[in-house]
Amino acid sequence: MITLITEKKDYSLKAIAVYRSFGSVYFLQDIEKDKKKKREIMQKTNILVVRLAHTINKSWMDTMSNLKIIATNTTGLNHIDTAYAREKHVKVISLRGHTSFLKDIPSTAELTMALIFTLMRNIPWAHIHVSGSGSVGQRWNRDIFKGNQLFGKTLGIVGFGRLGKIVARYAKVFGMNVVAYDPYISRVSFGKIKKVSLDELCKRADIISLHASFDPEHPQIIFGEKEFEKMRSGAYFINTARGELIDEEAFLNVLKSNKLGGVALDVVANEREDGSHLRSGLGSWLRGRIQSSLGNGFQQSETKLILVPHLGGATYEAMQITEEFIADLVKKYFGKKRK
Repeated sequence: MITLITEKKDYSLKAIAVYRSFGSVYFLQDIEKDKKKKREIMQKTNILVVRLAHTINKSWMDTMSNLKIIATNTTGLNHIDTAYAREKHVKVISLRGHTSFLKDIPSTAELTMALIFTLMRNIPWAHIHVSGSGSVGQRWNRDIFKGNQLFGKTLGIVGFGRLGKIVARYAKVFGMNVVAYDPYISRVSFGKIKKVSLDELCKRADIISLHASFDPEHPQIIFGEKEFEKMRSGAYFINTARGELIDEEAFLNVLKSNKLGGVALDVVANEREDGSHLRSGLGSWLRGRIQSSLGNGFQQSETKLILVPHLGGATYEAMQITEEFIADLVKKYFGKKRK
């Protein structure tokens, strides 16, 4: 049994040991330069272990003629062509559905709160103001960076699964009012959190945080022109879910209008490790606006923007634990196959 791990850096040694118990383990970066060896190993690979740096599509799977399993320590699967994997009889093993295990992994929920704080207290721009790294630096004027406190604000959570519930719990600690929308979860499951329609959430919330799941085989846009139009002027929008859940054209229009107080994105559509998704369309515009705001100083009249490279689950703790969990799932899968 041959395992190919696409991203070597900081990969759990315990997980690697599990894969080595099946047979040989290779790392993509170690064979990348030798094209002949890479092709030979890929053709023989039975288990492909991935994070988010690569999109595992038809081309990958056609090259890997002996592939049996794609293992990914993610809940989202838009980096894998799951329909083609099924057609090729390749088993996809992921974190999706393992809610009992995931309840103790709050990394994405923690990032959500960090992004809310960062936007509402103007932290990046204040830092640049005193650091001298922008055109207006090395000053000490707090008045231009007055922000807002969370206490008493209304947080609207779109998608009230595991992460939505954790974010709601955190928000309550800070004295926030919380409303949530999720058509797939019963009212009883909302507990003390008020369940509302998406329209009502957009109209009421000072901050909207997106936590819905995305199914690449049945793509569905949750936030489009209608939803952005109904958002309150000066409201904040946070997305740590998936970029594909947003209508990019409508989003770009609302950003250009400066209607919103701030936007923080951990995800964009069609993410690529080489950053090519940031060279056109929404990604290109976002980068341009962010560079302009950092270089020219803070403007309260403009929508504040923060863009980070899918950091949600990128903590040492979360990645190590989930990599080991996925390796154990692979081991159990082969154990069942042998019976």
